[in-house]
Amino acid sequence: MTDNNLVFKDQVIQSCKDNIKDQAVSTWFSDKLETTENASAFFLAFGMINRKIERCPIKIPTSLLDGLKELDGAFNIDNWSLDQFCRLALLINLNPEGNKEKIETLLASADMREQVIIYKSLPFLPNPKGFVLNAVDGIRTNMIDVFDAIALNNAYPSKYFDESAWNQMVLKAIFMERPIFKIYDLDARKNQKLATILHDFVHERWAAGRSVTPELWRMTSGFLNKQILEDLQKVVETGATTAKSAAIKVLEESNHLQATEWLKSKNIGKSGKSWEEIGHEVWSKNQI
Repeated sequence: MTDNNLVFKDQVIQSCKDNIKDQAVSTWFSDKLETTENASAFFLAFGMINRKIERCPIKIPTSLLDGLKELDGAFNIDNWSLDQFCRLALLINLNPEGNKEKIETLLASADMREQVIIYKSLPFLPNPKGFVLNAVDGIRTNMIDVFDAIALNNAYPSKYFDESAWNQMVLKAIFMERPIFKIYDLDARKNQKLATILHDFVHERWAAGRSVTPELWRMTSGFLNKQILEDLQKVVETGATTAKSAAIKVLEESNHLQATEWLKSKNIGKSGKSWEEIGHEVWSKNQI
């Protein structure tokens, strides 16, 4: 473990202790950190956290916040509670030479809340690349909270998923009707294969008389062809308000000559909305 990793680990542990108000609980937590190399003791301590540690907001120093954001660009301390942060401390306190076996064993028997924190913690482990297959397997779940822990507000998939796994995750998020705008680095990971898959999906839904989330069109931006262009024009002319905004935004972003000329011919101005704003509209109104 590098010196930077040791400093980071010590900062996380200290922040946990600083936020635990009960001295007896703080002593219990400190004692458990000393026994994490024993597998049984680690599993027991991890499971007991929710009984011992409050599920309450946590405050951390700016230096630690910066370090967490450096490892996970999507990190937001408001999405973490004290009990979760203490479980993170237990996970990063494991020796990286043996943490994979322990964490995989833990995942196999973990309840939903425990799985959530394990997946949320992946970016902060000293050997994050070693858990790619676990995360890819995790996105196959039908438990929304577990899926969200991997796919939303988490930079891990953007950093470590290959194109196939990334596309699988985005498509699953659409199937599960999750807020797509919360997927970190969504625009940077757009690709032709995903645009094609989603365009086929649109036609399957339309053929069945069903709608699609307006956020879906975001993944076609930059990959317009004749068929996608025609479908976007159809959405602009007949879709609901948020869907129209999304379609117009894709047409604007495309730098596609036909798209630009069509917008001008219809005297359609700019959508004036960011993808995050469109996502919030979809999520708040469920306007799909």
